[in-house]
Amino acid sequence: MTVEQKIRSIVEDMEGVSYVFDDWSRVNLKMDKLKLPAVINILPPSGNLEYSKGVFKDAPNCAIGFADIAQLDFDGAENDATIDRCKSMAMEFIARVNNSKFFEPLQDLIHYSVFYNKLNRNITGIIIELSLKENVGVCVPYNPKYKEIFEKWRKLLK
Repeated sequence: MTVEQKIRSIVEDMEGVSYVFDDWSRVNLKMDKLKLPAVINILPPSGNLEYSKGVFKDAPNCAIGFADIAQLDFDGAENDATIDRCKSMAMEFIARVNNSKFFEPLQDLIHYSVFYNKLNRNITGIIIELSLKENVGVCVPYNPKYKEIFEKWRKLLK
């Protein structure tokens, strides 16, 4: 399973939310048809591959958004309630990440940013930025004999 597939699996267990994974431009197009509230997984811009004792663990730098509908010309109190619902979704997601055993546990401070008027659809929400490091990686000791293993692995990830 890729990191994205693991995130998708976690979100699919959350009740009443939609999921989208793409870059911001394509998310913008998809949001018009997406049922809200939604979890938005933005294509990771970077990350780290840890290699130790023949095992690769992926740790992408993720931006995960939690969005809901916003009324046109909303007032501060109304938007604050929507942001609180989005924070609640983020907290549920983080708890599910930690319970999933897919990734190392998240703890300490998790930074979030509030957004509105970022996309064509009238939505508001928060984005959390974090690194999700896999608990279990892929065992691939480097050896020229293992060329077949790398080729099979690449095919599985397509």
